[in-house]
Amino acid sequence: MSSIITTHLRLLKSPRLSSAAAAAATAAGRLLHTSAVHQVGRKRKVIPRVTKSQRREHALAIDQEDQENDIENLGEWDGDDHHLYGHLLMESIRDVRKYARQMKFEHPALAEFKKPFTAPSASQILRFESSATMGEKSHAKDRKVVMRVKVQDLGLDALVLRKFVLLAGPRYNPQTDELIMSESRELSSLLNKKRLADTLVALIEEAKKKDESFVDVPLDFIHYKYKPKPVFPKSWNPTIKRNKTKKVKKNAVNKNM
Repeated sequence: MSSIITTHLRLLKSPRLSSAAAAAATAAGRLLHTSAVHQVGRKRKVIPRVTKSQRREHALAIDQEDQENDIENLGEWDGDDHHLYGHLLMESIRDVRKYARQMKFEHPALAEFKKPFTAPSASQILRFESSATMGEKSHAKDRKVVMRVKVQDLGLDALVLRKFVLLAGPRYNPQTDELIMSESRELSSLLNKKRLADTLVALIEEAKKKDESFVDVPLDFIHYKYKPKPVFPKSWNPTIKRNKTKKVKKNAVNKNM
C-alpha cells in the first residue's frame, strides 16, 4: 500500500502530467489514504431518499402552520376570549371540579373497603415514612421510603448492640437512639420498603457473627450534632388564677378606652 501511494506522489511531481491527469492522480491518492483503508468492509448507512413530492408536501405544511400562527393573520379581538392567565385560572377551576366530582360520586363507593384504625403493637417496632404526590401517577419522590427503628427495641446483647451501632455508622442517632435509613433505588415504594427490611436483617445477622467483635474500635458520634431541647418552664403554664388576672386587666383596659 505504501509503495502505491509513493508511486502516486511521484506522478504528481512529474512535469509531464497535465492538470486533468494531476487532479485524477490526486483523487486516486486520497482514496488510498490510510483512513480509507480502514473503511474497507464496513457497511454504509443507507439514507432513505426523499422525493420531490414529499418535500413539496412538507414545505406546504410548514407554510400553512406559519400562516395559522402569524399575528398578522389573526382576527380582531371582540372581547370573547380570555387571556393567558384567564385560561390558567379556568384550568385550575376544572381540576378542582374534577376532584369535587370524585369526592361526591366515587368516594362513597369506597366506604365498604374502610377498616378501623388499630394502633401498632409493641412487636411492630419498624416505622416507614413515604409520600404521595396528588394529581400524578408516578413521581420520583413517591418511591422514596424512610425507615426508623429504636435500637433498644431490637433486643440485642451489649456486645452485639455495640457492633450493630458500629456497622450502622452515621445512620444511628445517639440522641434519640434511632436507626434511620432511606431507600429510593427501586421503582416503587413497596420494593424500597422490602429492601430496607432486608438491609436491617442483614445488619443484625452481621452484628451477631462472633468472628470479630470490634471491641478495640471506639464508638465515635462525631457525625452527629447534638440539638438541645429547651424545657418549657412550668411557671409559664396557664392557671385559673392567672387567667382571672388577665381578664381583669383586659376589662380594665376596655373600660378606660
